[in-house]
Amino acid sequence: MRSFSVISASLAIAVAAVGAQLQQPFALNTPAGPSSHLDIRTSQNIELPLALTAAINARVRSTESRIAQHSAQNKGAAGFTTLTHQEFPHLTVRIRQHGGNSSPSKSANPILDPEAWCDTTVKSWTGYIDTIDGKSLWFQFFESRSNPEKDPLLLWTNGGPGCSSAVGLFQELGPCTIPLRNGVMPSGPPINGTAFNPWGWNSQSSIIFIDQPVGVGYSYTRFGVHTYDSDQGAQDMYAFLRIFFDAFPKFAQNDFVLTAESYGGRYIPRYASEIVDRNADIVHKAARKGEKVDKSKLINLKSVAIGNGLTARSHQMGSYYDMTCSRKGGAKTPILAIGTCKRMEVWKKKCEKILPEVCRDNFAFDDCAMHTSVCANELMGPYMATKRNPYNIDDDCKAGLSPNLCYNESADIRDYLDRPDVRELIGAASVDQIGNFTTCNHEVGAGFGVAGDSLVDNVGYVSGLLERGVKVLIYVGTLDWICNWVGNKGWLFDMEWSGQEKFLAAKNYKWLVDGEAAGETQSAEGLTWATILGAGHMVPYDKPVQAKEMIYRWLAGNAL
Repeated sequence: MRSFSVISASLAIAVAAVGAQLQQPFALNTPAGPSSHLDIRTSQNIELPLALTAAINARVRSTESRIAQHSAQNKGAAGFTTLTHQEFPHLTVRIRQHGGNSSPSKSANPILDPEAWCDTTVKSWTGYIDTIDGKSLWFQFFESRSNPEKDPLLLWTNGGPGCSSAVGLFQELGPCTIPLRNGVMPSGPPINGTAFNPWGWNSQSSIIFIDQPVGVGYSYTRFGVHTYDSDQGAQDMYAFLRIFFDAFPKFAQNDFVLTAESYGGRYIPRYASEIVDRNADIVHKAARKGEKVDKSKLINLKSVAIGNGLTARSHQMGSYYDMTCSRKGGAKTPILAIGTCKRMEVWKKKCEKILPEVCRDNFAFDDCAMHTSVCANELMGPYMATKRNPYNIDDDCKAGLSPNLCYNESADIRDYLDRPDVRELIGAASVDQIGNFTTCNHEVGAGFGVAGDSLVDNVGYVSGLLERGVKVLIYVGTLDWICNWVGNKGWLFDMEWSGQEKFLAAKNYKWLVDGEAAGETQSAEGLTWATILGAGHMVPYDKPVQAKEMIYRWLAGNAL
């Protein structure tokens, strides 16, 4: 979720330490973690890619079926199958399958399966991506409720940096939610602690939720090696996806879409660019050798969708004035005092001039960090001092900013994912091994801040994706403050690319859901801009019906 690193520790700019960006070695690990987490006696190793004959020999079981059988025979955290890949010897994936025996027609009241996880109507998998330097990234995968063989495959990550995708899974767009019963978490099998989410995005698409970078959610490090920059994260993500598609070849030709919110505005353009560039490299190498391209090595990335993203900090900084000192941002009346706004107006002009110069046009780390910190204090500080909800300007943050980030659901998620029976069922590392679950890890956020990762302007990555045929959806809830619609519209409509003229000339119109206005949209040449009325930072949480309708119109290639 949330760009909490933007608003914690001196507004989370975290630029007190200056210097070169931290770079962690891309390597990876031993397939087995600590003995308490993975019993090698019940671990099955599978080398990928599978022999080509497996595709035509019905007697050869698929990797997926082998995972299913191994998971069924070995219950509990030890029942992992370990996947390796000859092209990525430094990386392994531990994975196990869960139940999913109920009929989709009964999905509103599914038959309880003690081995099922979250959504009993579909097949699901949980596991870890392990690197040789001791990093273990947690992921969860749910098949589509409709037609998993043909429906798009989405990968979702929350932002922060440092926030778990469990927020997206349980609070926003996942297959299930975590309801409280009279303020008490229910007992019994873990599935009893969740409720079917009819607005889950896996209604018509399969979804991977991943806790990244290391240290987020259930992800952990054994040797103290962390990732504090999106470039390293992109390499880890690419390697994981190659192994995933080799293990699940039936999804390899499905449309693949990267989705995220908040700091995902930094993650997703960089991760998608890594995929596009690696695909191009594979094609070029084959051409130079006069060989046919091995399409099994290509990732079928079709589009990216970013909600309330932090994509161009230098461009978005001035928008905090608009959101709090005028009605332009959506507030019924300006939020801050006139005297405060007068000072902010002066700083808005200063920051809009200096930040693009030192953070984009002539990037200088020290200068960019210093000016970003000053501008954040002047333009973000006044609103944060009001203790209102930075994720929804209509909310007064009754749940408190820390540690709940203004939402009681954060506490519900933490309590549920700390249950020993939940961790044992899905194979997550124990509390004794990695500590209590946190929805957002402030140490990770601070690490990214010190490394200066958030200072990087990502507009060039977005335009680069569009130039190479990858479609882009930028959607924003109108009530968000931290990554608001004014700032996002500013960088997007100013972005230079070959389709800019047609995009700016395209009609801006209200898009409807059930006959009512859901927001405004504008689209051309593969780029779509959309606002969602009445939604804050987490659009699927505030407006689940509109969010689901938006994403599926987008995935189907239809106008909003």
